[in-house]
Amino acid sequence: IRGVSMPGISITHWTWLKRPDAKIENGLIIEGTDQPEPYHPGEDITGLLNAVQGIYDEQSALEFVNHWGLLGLLYNAPASNDLRSQINGAFTFTYAARKKDNPGINKDVVMQEVIQFFNPNGGFCLTPKGDSLSSTINFAQWVRYIAEVKRLLTLYQDDKIAAAYETKEWLNNLPPQWYKKIVVADINILKEQYGPAYDEPSFFEYVLDIALGNAREIISSRLQRGVWIGLYRSPFGNHPQGYPVLNFDGLFRFIAYVLLVHGVASPKKCADPKCGRLFFPAKADQKYCPPPPGVRRSRCENRHGQWLRRHGIKNKKGEMVNAKSKKG
Repeated sequence: IRGVSMPGISITHWTWLKRPDAKIENGLIIEGTDQPEPYHPGEDITGLLNAVQGIYDEQSALEFVNHWGLLGLLYNAPASNDLRSQINGAFTFTYAARKKDNPGINKDVVMQEVIQFFNPNGGFCLTPKGDSLSSTINFAQWVRYIAEVKRLLTLYQDDKIAAAYETKEWLNNLPPQWYKKIVVADINILKEQYGPAYDEPSFFEYVLDIALGNAREIISSRLQRGVWIGLYRSPFGNHPQGYPVLNFDGLFRFIAYVLLVHGVASPKKCADPKCGRLFFPAKADQKYCPPPPGVRRSRCENRHGQWLRRHGIKNKKGEMVNAKSKKG
């Protein structure tokens, strides 16, 4: 009997919604009233990863949502289930306590009071209409830190000593609240776990591996349950019935997946000294942050090229750096 081959699972066919008219109200990034624009995030993974790393404040967060959509942090399945569990637990406790003094108390009245406590806006709709601005900015920071972990692990393949030095510096400068989220365990405990064969370069690579493993909990934990496989019920395009597609409960989960699982190109540091931020290259020889949407040339590349020309620095061929860009 000849075996039947299973088609590869696709992430490019998963659909999300752009929110070009989103706005910020009371610390929430909320959907606008216009029709959202469906698109496939998997068609521009590097663009998406670079864009989310660019979220630092209200303006950059709103620009991201306009172009890529809400992250979906507050209405993903685990968060909704957790909220409902809290409400059910609070209702059970409150109803039992009230019933002792008033055996005829109405269950619906107690439930309304509990819901009002958890959802001051009233009503039974417990799904937020948008993402918290602070949660959006925090998620972007998490992406930047995990990107740095990946960059350092890649550096270990080329220069172990330099990688260990940079990793030690990075850990020393990591804010305590983020150290607890990313590395979790105290550094001295990790040294004890590493054992007597301690040497600094290998140890710090071990710490980075732990950090990456901790980050993968957002995908692999049974409590998350935010990624599942969907199958085409009928042929669609060039794909047959039963074609498997990965689905995600939010854009944030998709970003975490492509960052931690999908095998996207390792991030680089921008070659412009005035920038130095991490970016995900669209091609192997890319040295600078990508240009903003609608712009052809990287601003970092232009700025660095101007500096190099002012100082008379030439490339290996003896040509003035970025000489072609002198026009205009």
